[in-house]
Amino acid sequence: MNMNFHMPTKVITGRDCVKNSAAELRALGGRALLVTGASSAKKSGALKDVTGALNAAGIAFGVFDGIAQNPTVLSCLEAGKLAAETGADFIIGIGGGSPLDAAKAVAVAAANPGITIDGLYSLDWANLPLPVVTVGTTAGTGSEVTPVSVLTTPEGIKRSIRDARIYPALALGDPSYTVSMPELFTRSTAIDAMAHCVESYFSRAANDISKAHAVRGVRILNDVFARMVKPGYSLTWDDREALYNASLYGGFAISSIGTALPHALGYFLSERHGVPHGTACAVYLPAFIRHNEQCEPALTEVFFSETGMARQDFLQTLAVITPACDVKLTVAERESLRPRWMNNGSLMKTWGDVTPDVADAILAELFS
Repeated sequence: MNMNFHMPTKVITGRDCVKNSAAELRALGGRALLVTGASSAKKSGALKDVTGALNAAGIAFGVFDGIAQNPTVLSCLEAGKLAAETGADFIIGIGGGSPLDAAKAVAVAAANPGITIDGLYSLDWANLPLPVVTVGTTAGTGSEVTPVSVLTTPEGIKRSIRDARIYPALALGDPSYTVSMPELFTRSTAIDAMAHCVESYFSRAANDISKAHAVRGVRILNDVFARMVKPGYSLTWDDREALYNASLYGGFAISSIGTALPHALGYFLSERHGVPHGTACAVYLPAFIRHNEQCEPALTEVFFSETGMARQDFLQTLAVITPACDVKLTVAERESLRPRWMNNGSLMKTWGDVTPDVADAILAELFS
């Protein structure tokens, strides 16, 4: 039995956990740089709570709010330079997956002044990254607890940095911040959490710990989704808390396992077509389930047994929850993507032989 697991992030969750975190923050240093997007940190109330806790702890801080929905490497290098110039001791990422992912890269750049894009991706860092605190405002990415930073290169390609040195030191999860998110956006982020759970479960790298986290996440999501699909239903605070907890379970699941086919095929939808990340992954989940039914029928049967949901009910719920993805691809566009399916790490973790032909057949089925 494989139960290997490593996650050095201290996790504190619950209402007002950020407001009550002054002592935790003070232990990380006397100056911080806050890394956020343009609006969600403010609208959710998270920025106000973080700055209040910093003031209470006597910690000086600056704010970099130039992180886009798909964070660029260049913006992270810019923020890292600012952090170094202002003498920041640690970085606080506030927002959805984009600011949280960015904060990890900023921490590397801040500790290694003058680092280049190639240097960032090489993982050959002279100095350890600064400590990172993550404050999530959405329920989906699980970036609060992963050693992964997904950034967009100057060429417009989403490319990941994965290294245990960028595990956040502290994750503060107050589900209250997700209340300001519109329901359609909430659906997109929640199905990203579902994708993390399902993909990690059906990964060649999966073990008993990752599967346990994945199953728990799926069961929570199934429960909330069953209510979300009812006409006129409005999410309660308890639902929001449940979704946030499920996103953390998804983060725990992928923290050491990584993702599989849906994420691998989903990135281009965000890069080229502006599809929200969660939706871009979730559109592949039915095909991913069918793929595993063919390659690993016994494992698929165990999955549905452990998650407590019948296959058809699961797929029908996904169909209702997943926002529309109205993308059409020509044969030429699909052909241009084929090099990305060669030696792709996430595809290699998927059971079966996921060749470029297999990937192309899935794209043709969904987007022709």
